[in-house]
Amino acid sequence: MSTRGITAIGGFIPQTRLECSDIASQHSWALPGLKGKARGQRSVASWDQDAITMGVEALRNSGADLQSVQQVCFASTSHPFRDRSSAAIALAALALPETTLSMDSSCNRRSGTSALLQALINTQAGDSAILCAEKRLAQAGSLAEILWGDGGAAVIVGDQQPIATLLGWHSCSADIIDYYTADGFYPYPGEERWVKEQLIIPTVSSSVNNALQVANLKASDIHWAVLPAPASGAEKALARELGLEQAQLATQQVLATAGDLGSALPLYGLAVALEQAQHDDIILLSSFGSGCDSLLFKVNKQRSAQSPTADTPTSASHQLNQSLAISYGAYASSRGLLDIDFGPRAERVDKIALTVHERGRRDISGFIGGKVSADGAVQFPKSPVAMDDTVMIESDYIDVRLADDIATVVSITTDHLIYTPQPPFRYGLVEFENGARVQMEFVDVSDAGVAIGDRVSMKFRIKSIDRERGYRHYFWKAAPLTTTEQQ
Repeated sequence: MSTRGITAIGGFIPQTRLECSDIASQHSWALPGLKGKARGQRSVASWDQDAITMGVEALRNSGADLQSVQQVCFASTSHPFRDRSSAAIALAALALPETTLSMDSSCNRRSGTSALLQALINTQAGDSAILCAEKRLAQAGSLAEILWGDGGAAVIVGDQQPIATLLGWHSCSADIIDYYTADGFYPYPGEERWVKEQLIIPTVSSSVNNALQVANLKASDIHWAVLPAPASGAEKALARELGLEQAQLATQQVLATAGDLGSALPLYGLAVALEQAQHDDIILLSSFGSGCDSLLFKVNKQRSAQSPTADTPTSASHQLNQSLAISYGAYASSRGLLDIDFGPRAERVDKIALTVHERGRRDISGFIGGKVSADGAVQFPKSPVAMDDTVMIESDYIDVRLADDIATVVSITTDHLIYTPQPPFRYGLVEFENGARVQMEFVDVSDAGVAIGDRVSMKFRIKSIDRERGYRHYFWKAAPLTTTEQQ
């Protein structure tokens, strides 16, 4: 058996959560039937988060050393651009070499598992990173608005000490339509009971049974199951149909506290299972969308010191219990479902010249500062005249990546006059442990606020969106460390 397998895995869920009952109550005047479906919470990405930023954070949360990564695949059904590569943006944010092979996968909720499967069976691929994330737009008052959540997951596949190896698999592709999203339209679903009973259960059951046969396993051998849940009750119905009464359903808490993450749900569920599974446990991973992928893994508990466990603050399991409440109005405004009059201050033009992007893309996306000498002061950006008055060209600087460093708040301003899609606007000066000082925005701030002396970590986010042309400018922002992260 090949030693190739999963060597690292991570997930990312936005802290901001919206109570599903709040969604239903907002539409109860017209759609009282939504109350019966409104259980639990759904995760809500802020205006400055999208599939790319969440995929990047998921990979960073895996704790993996990315130096050996030779190829990257970014899978999503909600890529922010049609013809600007999400994988290329992620490569820059992660400071991976531009020679890294990259590709994007889309138009299918199986895109994440299909990319994972291809990386596993292609023994010549080298270390491969699969990033998968979703920020899908659902129509106000739809069932999808209640059931869907935002989030991402990322997997590293390689040959060095895998934590899980592939025992068997089955994949089928078919034009099975449970819902579809046409360009320029909201998602259009089929009748929920018909979808579950006539599409999901027969397709997934057949695929899983074929995978079990290939792996010479029985349903009773499975300890953890990650099953599709694009319709209410589909996960539990599939477990009964497949005879998985003894298996733990890895996505139950995900669905209850974050919602259906689309193409990222299977990989996020796999992250939860791997963080809690024991040595030699068998994990079933199955996904549905224009067919079905079913993969069976055996767990090898050979974790590196950086690999997250269920108790790690950045683990997929732990993130499900971290939340900041948001109102329906704030959610709808950030999603563009509600057009609030922010006044003349919101009329600014956020156009970014492509020439400006080209000049600074490497250092801006990767948050790379520089210093004149090995013991020199670190600065960002790399100015034509360095801090010690040395005249410099950019290539003469010694690169210093700031994205992975911790900083301390030197000053903080909370401004209700500067326009931001989710006010207030918080900004200030932070000082990194290497001495660099940078003025930055603050995000993920709780009601307790941010104080001078607080420690912050860097998060890859959208800096601005040109609403007239649709361009997104990415940069890094500072987020307060949680209490557990500071310990």
